[in-house]
Amino acid sequence: MWRPMLAGLAMLMAGNAIALQTTTPPPHQAASQIHSSQDAQLQASVRRAIADDTSLSDAGHRVLVIVSDGAVVLRGPVKDDAEKSRIDALVRKVSGVKEVTDELDVRQ
Repeated sequence: MWRPMLAGLAMLMAGNAIALQTTTPPPHQAASQIHSSQDAQLQASVRRAIADDTSLSDAGHRVLVIVSDGAVVLRGPVKDDAEKSRIDALVRKVSGVKEVTDELDVRQ
């Protein structure tokens, strides 16, 4: 009696595994998870520029950097408006950055 039930359960699980492998990620995840090699290199350069600036707070060093086709999106909390402006200016100086969308939040 248990063998047919276990066999059916195994087939169901195998089918679900195959279905999970073939589904495409939702569009809102693609920009933050799938990079071209150029975008990955640009993201690393932007992260390095932020990390190398010793004037930034710990929060400033941990901002999220998303890159897609040379466009950079910055997200996360920062210490104050001056730090927000500093990070924006740093990123705009990085070679290969086409545009910057600043979604940084000043912590209250």
